[in-house]
Amino acid sequence: MSRWVKTVRSITFICAFYKNPGMMREQQRVWREYSRKAKPYFHVIMTDDGSPKHRALLCVEETGIASFRLYRTLVDCRWNWLFCRNLGVANATTDWVLLTDIDHVLPEFTLRRLIEQELDDECVYRFSRKDAPKLTDYKPHPNTWFMTRAMFDRIGGYDERFSGFYGSDGEFRDRVTSTAKAVILRSDYLIRYPREVIQDASTTSYGRKEPQDGENIPRIKAERSLIPDWRPLRLTFPYELQYDSREAACSRS
Repeated sequence: MSRWVKTVRSITFICAFYKNPGMMREQQRVWREYSRKAKPYFHVIMTDDGSPKHRALLCVEETGIASFRLYRTLVDCRWNWLFCRNLGVANATTDWVLLTDIDHVLPEFTLRRLIEQELDDECVYRFSRKDAPKLTDYKPHPNTWFMTRAMFDRIGGYDERFSGFYGSDGEFRDRVTSTAKAVILRSDYLIRYPREVIQDASTTSYGRKEPQDGENIPRIKAERSLIPDWRPLRLTFPYELQYDSREAACSRS
């Protein structure tokens, strides 16, 4: 029988929302079912990426986790998860952050390992992945990361010059590889929800890999290379805090 060992860290789960009410409710269902021993060490920061309808604020439910904060970008910019992740890290209060997409659920088995196991803060971690509902093996997600906030800052965060264009995650991945001591693929997993299971698990209203993406991503890289000592642009969009479970709890007491 497994035994709960002394907890050593809290973590923050960071993701973007864009017209994903079904997936958000599934995330909250999973968080609600975490054990009482796990919940105090699990924080969430989610950013509604300017959803014109089906807004995240309408889907907020109580789950009992350590904290849940919901931000909203005040513009509807195509593929602006870069800003959403930057915003999440900037406002996280834990040393360790998990950056992923809303269609990836963190099972308690994996959460407990992240809380309990020894980790190297000079390394960046990736995860194995399984598909819902049968938990069949699926390839690891190329843009899910577990690292410290200090490491994120050393890497530079996501460069919002690429906001609005699909397929820029490889640029961040290159900087992760060149900065971290090692990138380690963990054996524990996240659970991916395909559209066949939850219809709004992934964004369908934005076209992927459109000609504008193939043209603009290399153009931006070329223009950026001419800037001496360039740094990624971060937090360049207007936003607001829409919900904070800590404040909500205080208002109820």
